[in-house]
Amino acid sequence: MTDKFTGEQINRTFDEVFKQTDRASAIVSSSLLEELLERLILAFLMDNEKTKRDLFDGIAPLSTMSAKINIAYHLGLIGKNEYEDLKFIKNIRNDFAHSFETINFETQRIKDKCLQLKVLTSTNPPKDAMDSIKTTKTFFQINTTLLASMLYFHLSQVEHLKPYKYKTEDKGKDTQQKSRRGSGLVS
Repeated sequence: MTDKFTGEQINRTFDEVFKQTDRASAIVSSSLLEELLERLILAFLMDNEKTKRDLFDGIAPLSTMSAKINIAYHLGLIGKNEYEDLKFIKNIRNDFAHSFETINFETQRIKDKCLQLKVLTSTNPPKDAMDSIKTTKTFFQINTTLLASMLYFHLSQVEHLKPYKYKTEDKGKDTQQKSRRGSGLVS
């Protein structure tokens, strides 16, 4: 993972994605979304040099796209439509990545999943814009591009967590006794 990630890089990636086969388009789009999710989560968590290794690398708890989607949603970093679309996109990617048969965006099971994507339609685009989308692949690509833009925007807005401070009671002697113990935890 590079230190900087720019909107220009996302645009270049999607320019390439729009030229690829259906299989490559699904896999690369999903990879970019997974990378943005990881960066979003890392930007939210406390700034610690070991966080990436401990949580994301190898067989760590957040090493899968599914785990990243779930934690981002449950931390409030993404909304419900983003959450549901990311899950569908992960499944679409898996269909393309693990299928030995020739499939494309017009294959019924892929098309059915694509038609459940909500991010694009939830923005209430003009009817003529929606009518100009002629293929399931184009719908998928536009939806994933919009989703990537949303994740990138969230990334620009998120702040790192601060170390947790335990509440202490403000009752004279009790507070003094708890502060001498350290954290204020009941022991």
